[in-house]
Amino acid sequence: MSINISFINQFLFLLLINFSFINNTPRPHVEEAKKQEYQDLFLDFSSEWEQKMQDFNYDYLYYIPIKPREQEIYYEYVKTVPTTFKGAFFLSDESTNKIEFYIKDSSNKIIHQAVGHHNIFEFNITKTDRYSITFRNNIAKEKVVITFTMSTGQNNMLVKRDLTNTEKKMDSLEAVIRKFNLEFKLSRDIHTKRYKSK
Repeated sequence: MSINISFINQFLFLLLINFSFINNTPRPHVEEAKKQEYQDLFLDFSSEWEQKMQDFNYDYLYYIPIKPREQEIYYEYVKTVPTTFKGAFFLSDESTNKIEFYIKDSSNKIIHQAVGHHNIFEFNITKTDRYSITFRNNIAKEKVVITFTMSTGQNNMLVKRDLTNTEKKMDSLEAVIRKFNLEFKLSRDIHTKRYKSK
């Protein structure tokens, strides 16, 4: 897929759209705390992304909706080693919720785990195996939508546990990114200045 702007702009763009809606849409006073929490989460994630993911080239990028008390499991088949698992997830749709995230090998050994609104990870893999990637929505009381991206150097697609199509590939995002590219750059400059002025 040919993208004319950098992938870091694509990924942060998804958060900035939600961020802009929060700033521009009137909210009742009771929503102020949630609004501030989401702003803080966005700034933390974008800062960490720029520090750790400058050289990131993704193999895939998915939207994954998960209902309360449910989970989604995907599999990555690693045939070439050594390799590096590098990627991130964050909760979309202005969410301040948290999810459980696990990457395990075929013996069910946990290779990486996180509980939170977002997570950026990178670790080496030295064993050919089938690795499971689990997203579990046991904390939130509502549906969450996860944006997930990863690179493994295997040049293949994630394999879902079942055949239901709950993810949407990012093939059609290029036109949207082009449309909002200018707004993205302006918004990013504004929010970066606000963050540095704190």
